[in-house]
Amino acid sequence: MDDGDGMFTMELQARQIAENAARYNGSHPCPDCGVIMDPAQALYSKGMCVKCYANKMAKRVQGRMV
Repeated sequence: MDDGDGMFTMELQARQIAENAARYNGSHPCPDCGVIMDPAQALYSKGMCVKCYANKMAKRVQGRMV
């Protein structure tokens, strides 16, 4: 990949971006509010945006306290 043009770091970053897009299928919308999430958010927040997930958990706690 290093062809001597001084862009080796940029080429590595572009390759990593392409691999991540193939691995994680890009960004996803939140099923509740429609906000576009990046792949890491989609993986670690059960497929919902942070705000909707927090609201869901708050409602769950309130339901158990009644």
